[in-house]
Amino acid sequence: MEGLTSFYEATYVRQAVVKIRLRECSLRTLPPLTQKQIFMAKQVMDIRPGKGMTLSQSNEHLRVSLHGAKTSSRSLNIDPTRDLLNFEITQGCQVVPVDKRTSIPKRIRENLKKRGIEDPNKKYKKLGLEPKIRTIANFILGGSRDQMHRLAFGNQKVNLERGADNSSIRRMPEIENWAKDMYRFMSDRFGEKNIAAFVVHLDETNPHIHCTVLPITEQNKFSWKQVMVGENNSKFEYQKRTTELHNAIAEINAKYGLERGDPIAETGAKHRSTAEYHEALRKELKEQNKRLFDTKIVLDDAIEKNKETIKEQKQTIDSLNKEIKHASARVKGLSTMIEHLETYKEDLEKEIAKLKADRDSGKISAEEAARKMDAITKNLEDVKAQILDKESKLSVAQAKLDSLNAQTSKTETRYQEVKTKLQTAQPEYNKNAMQEMEAFGYNLAAFDAMKRMEKYNEMTANMSPDERRILDKYNSVLLDDSIFEQMAENATEITTVATALFLGYLDKATAIAESHGGGGGPGTGWGKKDDEDELAFKRRCMLMAMHMMRPQNKVKKSRWHR
Repeated sequence: MEGLTSFYEATYVRQAVVKIRLRECSLRTLPPLTQKQIFMAKQVMDIRPGKGMTLSQSNEHLRVSLHGAKTSSRSLNIDPTRDLLNFEITQGCQVVPVDKRTSIPKRIRENLKKRGIEDPNKKYKKLGLEPKIRTIANFILGGSRDQMHRLAFGNQKVNLERGADNSSIRRMPEIENWAKDMYRFMSDRFGEKNIAAFVVHLDETNPHIHCTVLPITEQNKFSWKQVMVGENNSKFEYQKRTTELHNAIAEINAKYGLERGDPIAETGAKHRSTAEYHEALRKELKEQNKRLFDTKIVLDDAIEKNKETIKEQKQTIDSLNKEIKHASARVKGLSTMIEHLETYKEDLEKEIAKLKADRDSGKISAEEAARKMDAITKNLEDVKAQILDKESKLSVAQAKLDSLNAQTSKTETRYQEVKTKLQTAQPEYNKNAMQEMEAFGYNLAAFDAMKRMEKYNEMTANMSPDERRILDKYNSVLLDDSIFEQMAENATEITTVATALFLGYLDKATAIAESHGGGGGPGTGWGKKDDEDELAFKRRCMLMAMHMMRPQNKVKKSRWHR
């Protein structure tokens, strides 16, 4: 149940749909997917913001090897025998081989220079600070693996085993047509001049597109908010724009056998009123919970047997990830040094060219020009030596990073194998948590109602009969926004959010609350406190869930201690 990722992060959509539904069944009582639903060909679109593109990222996109070192890949699913099948789409919607000579950062610099636009992160780089402005939108476009293989390879059988030889595989025109349609769409949407790179990878498990977009307005200004989000800069507006983008792409993908999937939050809710849908969920939950008591002992045993192995593997992965982080930082640092040295080399070469021009024009004497050029030439040779040294060190650092990635991949494989054994038990286990949370919520509501009535009785004890009659006419205020009222109206949704908070799925809790018109969130640092017992934490989760489920215009500053 760990890592409730979004649907669009999956590269293999058929598996992702099944996994996500299995993962969500603990938090939502949705029916299992039918065989037809599992095998529908779905489109994939993922958007990631970036504050620039590193040389390492560029090398990954363009499949550039460094001094014989293999291209880095965390997934280790790149097939070098299919490298020549990769291609780019360039201006004018032209299909061309991947240009490995010109890095994407250099393409961006040339693009901006030609348009007279300055990189807003340049000032931070000069000061040695990390970039702060989002200047890149990294798009991944693709779809279900089987359908993407049909588009890319037709009836040819691709061997996906590691180390397999697929050099005989040929690229089909359908994948080029699909890529060109995607390119035209992105050009129309964001402006062709803002597409810094459009690379199609056919050498991985699932064919896909990497489209690098510069979020530049018609006024030639970088603005992630205006281009990608909207003037209001709200999460709702961004979600709306993203949904519209998915829908627009779906119209193009339809002719290639790819369709838009239904958002998970809407699944099962069509053609039914909200009340009917909630009632159906409650009935299904109660039926499922009847079976929990008999299975809990078996489930607990299965979980405990594998927890220790998962813990050990997780510790190993964490340790490897720390090493990868350091190795990646080393690679990044060396790459940056090389970039700076290359820029300095270019500046020195320009100085030499200027001195020659001044000498030839008679601005300075040949002796003076020779003297200055000697000094610059010595400096230039020193810079070239530094570049060679840094490139050699970069090659070693990259090789180490590749080795660490390979170790991590093997460990993660074993980790996933153990976790798979828990996939049938863990959802049921978490349903039990939801059952307990539901019961706790109703008890809390009843207790809250009792306390409110006690206060009401105390208040009316000294009133005259006429005063009590007047108050009774307005006694609806008594339960306004109370726990009792909220549980009566939104029991299932509140329980679901509270369970997600209790289990640590904060992003999921926020997403569920927002999908039902709620606002707010648990904030950073949410979790069970060291000195907090389970009952107190459950109560805090339930109160926070009620806070999050309130409509946005009613959400006030949280009074729940985090």
